[in-house]
Amino acid sequence: MRTVRVKGMARRENGETISGEVRELLRDDIFAGAWTPGTRLQIGELTARYQASSTVVREAMVRLSGERLLEFRPNRGFFIAEYTLDQLRDISELRCRVEEYGLELAISRGDMKWESELIAVHHLLERTPARSASGQGHITPAWFAAHRAFHAKLLEAAGVPLLVEVAGTLSDATSLYRIRAASQPHLEHRDIEAEHREILDATIARDTPEATRLLRAHYTRTLEIIEQAEFDSGERQRA
Repeated sequence: MRTVRVKGMARRENGETISGEVRELLRDDIFAGAWTPGTRLQIGELTARYQASSTVVREAMVRLSGERLLEFRPNRGFFIAEYTLDQLRDISELRCRVEEYGLELAISRGDMKWESELIAVHHLLERTPARSASGQGHITPAWFAAHRAFHAKLLEAAGVPLLVEVAGTLSDATSLYRIRAASQPHLEHRDIEAEHREILDATIARDTPEATRLLRAHYTRTLEIIEQAEFDSGERQRA
C-alpha cells in the first residue's frame, strides 16, 4: 500500500483545510480502487497513509459516510460502501431519471457561455488518458475527475444545485463498482469517447429527446458492464 504525504500539512493551522485535504485524498484512493466495496478501513493505517491525526482522519471518514462513499457500522467502524446488484440497478434508474430531467432543463435554459464551457470540459475529457500505464486497466484519477466534471457540466445550466448534488451522489455509488469493472474485456468493444461526443453534439444541437436518450443509454451500458463483472467474479469464485 502506498503512503501519501500531504505537503506542508504539519505547518498548517487551519483544521478545516487539513480535513478537506485528507478527505479528498481518501476519496481519490477509494475511486482508484485502493479498497474493494465492503472493506473495513483501519484508522491507524489511514493516519500513517496520510500523515494526519486520527481526529482529522475520522472527521474525513464521517464526511464521506454522509456522501455514502463510506458506511459506518456501530461498534465496527467504517467500511467502503457496498451495494447489491439490485440496489445498483435502482440507483442507476434513479440517476437516469434525475439527469434526464436535469439535462432537459439545462438545454432549455443554457446560454452560449454554458455551451462553450461544456465544449471545453469535453475537450479536456477527450485529451485525458483514461488508462494507467500499469497495463492493468485501471482508470486514471485525472480521467475520472474529467469524466465527473463533464457530466456535472451537462446539468449545470439547469440552475438547480440540489439536482447536481444528488446526481453526483448517485454517480459516486456506481463509480465504486465502475473501477472494479474497468479491466473487463467487455470494455474493449465499447467506444466511450464516441458516447460522450454524441451526448455533447445532441446537447449543443438542443435536441432534448436525443440527448436524454443517449445519456440513458450511456449509463445503462455502464450498468451492464458492472453486472457482467459481478457475474464473472461469482463464476470464478465457484470454479
